[in-house]
Amino acid sequence: MEKPFIVAGIGELLWDMFPGGKRMGGAPVNFSYHCQQLGAIGLPVSAVGGDELGAEIRSVFADKALEDTFVEEVDHPTGTVQVALVEGKPTYEICEGVAWDHIPMSGKLEKLAKEADAVCFGSLAQRSAVSRRTIQQFVGSMRPDALKVFDINLRQHF
Repeated sequence: MEKPFIVAGIGELLWDMFPGGKRMGGAPVNFSYHCQQLGAIGLPVSAVGGDELGAEIRSVFADKALEDTFVEEVDHPTGTVQVALVEGKPTYEICEGVAWDHIPMSGKLEKLAKEADAVCFGSLAQRSAVSRRTIQQFVGSMRPDALKVFDINLRQHF
């Protein structure tokens, strides 16, 4: 039996708050979800708050059969991005000091880094020291032959 391909998406996990409603977002999480749809084991790695928005994210994960083992609950609010249209173009206000700015490193995350065949991580989630340290430690702990996808996301002053 062939070993399953394990893909981690580490970084932002949030709600995009559109004028007409909210949608779950975060490029690394979307990446892991789409990899799962293609037959890999997609594992989002992030953090949510112990609030209603965090509970809603876990509910969406359950509905999509997306594992939340590596989504930690931290003492910060779940991330949001306020999205508005200005002259037909989207603008974004990315809230700071939110849960995904505080993704903690753990023993189980270190183990995942050693087992993962691929990871998607971005520049945006590295805006804070805690998540930057976790992401860099995760990527540095991966096997040399693992695929590392870096998503450059230039928004606001980040």
